[in-house]
Amino acid sequence: MNRNVLVIVIVNLLRVLLLKTMVEQILPARKAEERRRQAGIALYYLLTLVLYGIFGMTAFYEAGSGLGLFLFTFLYPGSLIKRFWASLVVFCMDLASGMTVSCGLAQIGEDAVWDSGMVWAVQTLLLLLCTVIMKVRWKAGAEEGSGEEDVVLEKRQVSILFFLPAVSGVVLCVLQNGTTGGTERLLISAAMLFLNLCTFSLYQTMTVENQNIRENEIYRQQTYAYQNQLEVIMESQNRIRALKHDLKNHILALRALLRKQDWEEADRYLNAMQDFMGNPQEYVSTGNDQVDSLLNDKLRKAKNLLNTVEVNVTIPEKLILHSFDLNVVLGNLLDNAMEAAGRTQKKELKLDMKLEKGVLFLTVRNSCQGIADGNVRRLETTKKDGADHGLGLGNVRRIVEKYHGDMEVRSENGYLETDIMMYRKEL
Repeated sequence: MNRNVLVIVIVNLLRVLLLKTMVEQILPARKAEERRRQAGIALYYLLTLVLYGIFGMTAFYEAGSGLGLFLFTFLYPGSLIKRFWASLVVFCMDLASGMTVSCGLAQIGEDAVWDSGMVWAVQTLLLLLCTVIMKVRWKAGAEEGSGEEDVVLEKRQVSILFFLPAVSGVVLCVLQNGTTGGTERLLISAAMLFLNLCTFSLYQTMTVENQNIRENEIYRQQTYAYQNQLEVIMESQNRIRALKHDLKNHILALRALLRKQDWEEADRYLNAMQDFMGNPQEYVSTGNDQVDSLLNDKLRKAKNLLNTVEVNVTIPEKLILHSFDLNVVLGNLLDNAMEAAGRTQKKELKLDMKLEKGVLFLTVRNSCQGIADGNVRRLETTKKDGADHGLGLGNVRRIVEKYHGDMEVRSENGYLETDIMMYRKEL
């Protein structure tokens, strides 16, 4: 085998693995799907070798490589727009690095003939440097934010993110087929490489900013829920004080009824006392402040919106669960359930939450419409400003996975049921 061909085969493998790493800085990767991604990157590697062998470093090779990279992103979760943007940015960085290296080597030795293996080797080193910069930037961003990667961006932000790599892609294509001088080609291609690195950094900044906004919204909702729970507790205490103030008179009345052996009236009197003690705003009372405050706030809204709301919560007072994670899971599930049930005629919602043998089980069942029977992977909000509401079903899944749990969403006969299981020893 020709030495140059051998270098290309080996170096291209490293280059493709670096492109995979770049993609994973944008699209979250699940460990359970690693084998599929390995098979996908192997096919992409073979595709680039075949295309290079047939067309060489031409526009046909670049087009096929870019298309293959876009198809590879389908092995990662995420929206079509996000996949397209990720493949576009990575492709432009790959193209810009190749042109930068070619022009740079030509400037270093104008009379030398650099073989393709040398060009690919230096290009791979430049891609390695870009990958390191991206990973360092991502790590810094993760420390600023919560580390969640799948954050919905606003349309204005998406437009900006698409504009920069699109412009760089057009410039690189024109530059590649144009007659611009060597020095100008080197400077422009290097600038386009830097521009795409800045685009990634901008994406990371936007992601962290949006994540922080959503976290603040979650904490704001939590504070509001605590405030509502405080009002519920104060109302309960007022009722207790009122009953205690008149307790002597109640005892006298009950004694009189018992002397008369008027058992039915005595029973009605006790039921009246029990009803007086009950707080109509307190739907859940487990002793767990986090659960009680959140559920009482959400269920109060559900009672006003829906016809039927059933709640069955059996958990201990001390349930070790991060308040932010609790708000994301329960808050998003109940918000989605209320929104879906509110659009149906039945308007039904049922919540079951219990702890058995160290495992936390959570089931939310609601009436729904327009959802096909079977397992559901993604739910779309009907709100016009959906990007500003909650973290979505995807983040609920990631929190469940964080606690080594399992989540299943299925639709059947006009009802949507979400079942979650999390291990308490990991909470």
